[in-house]
Amino acid sequence: MGSFIHPGYLPSPVIQQIEVNTDKDDPNTSTSNPDFHFLPSRSVSIFGGQVVAQAILAAHATIDPALDIHSIHCSFIDKTDPKLALIYRVSNVRTGNTIANRLVNVFQHTRLVFMAMMSFHRFEKEPVLKHNRGLPNNFPPFEIMSPVKRSNYYQMIFQDGLKENEEVLLAALEVKHLMPNPTALHTELAKLKYFFKETPNVPLAGAGLNKTYRFFEESLRSGSLAKVVAGAPSTTSKIIYQYIKVNGELPESRAYHTAAFAFASDAFSSQLPAVLVLNKDLLWITSLDHTIYFHKPVNPCDWLAVENIVSVADAGRSLVEMRYWDKDGELVATVMQEGLFRGKKKAKL
Repeated sequence: MGSFIHPGYLPSPVIQQIEVNTDKDDPNTSTSNPDFHFLPSRSVSIFGGQVVAQAILAAHATIDPALDIHSIHCSFIDKTDPKLALIYRVSNVRTGNTIANRLVNVFQHTRLVFMAMMSFHRFEKEPVLKHNRGLPNNFPPFEIMSPVKRSNYYQMIFQDGLKENEEVLLAALEVKHLMPNPTALHTELAKLKYFFKETPNVPLAGAGLNKTYRFFEESLRSGSLAKVVAGAPSTTSKIIYQYIKVNGELPESRAYHTAAFAFASDAFSSQLPAVLVLNKDLLWITSLDHTIYFHKPVNPCDWLAVENIVSVADAGRSLVEMRYWDKDGELVATVMQEGLFRGKKKAKL
């Protein structure tokens, strides 16, 4: 795997979270560094996205660099101790010219804590079939999104004022979102409408004004503001729109790009059902499984548009579907996560 970082660029803080030490004598065995394990608040286990990302790098150490991962199916088996190293054992299920499969079992001592089945493929430059569900026309613009932290979602759910341990995520990721029924957005739009109505001859925004102001001004003058408001999710919507990116620069390696993407894909997903289907009796949340389909090479250091859909929350479980589009409007990845929820009357797993 390459490790080149362009001169003058800052390496991404996520790198130390996702890297593993691969045994030189046995590339099928890799080990994590407990010093860099991330233990989120409200959790007794290592951050799931970190385990998924490290499993990807462990598997890539056994794969022809010309092959790229196109799918990963993960199961979180048991809780993990952040003070102990994770041992990644890679099994070569199949290696072909254009397709390869790897099974990664993760242990702490002799205890199996995680499993992942990965498929690799040589991406075709001239595919026989070509179709891509582009970014929807009604996807909310970047300019109307608000910055959000993981702790914001947790406080929507629990409202307990607990200080979250989120320094790792704040350093590694930048996220903006638009919630259903964005009251604050509509309030600001109303203010801007009134301002331009009262001052119709105000000059067009120049370079000295911020991008968001210029966006709203141009929208108001062109008449497209109504479309922006109409596209905002309603109170009954079970969709959260986001833009997300990994901070800093990653090594010039597809393996690192997909691993960093996997890390980011788990940062906000498990909380979404509880954010959209609030219940004051909820006690805790955890992930059961995590699946990623990579449709095209993805660079997580660029802003990615994300549509998060809560398909179902019932029987103590939930399913979230997440679609990611790149800056060119191409669908680059689809993520599915099944979560487990417990109320105060059923606290044990």
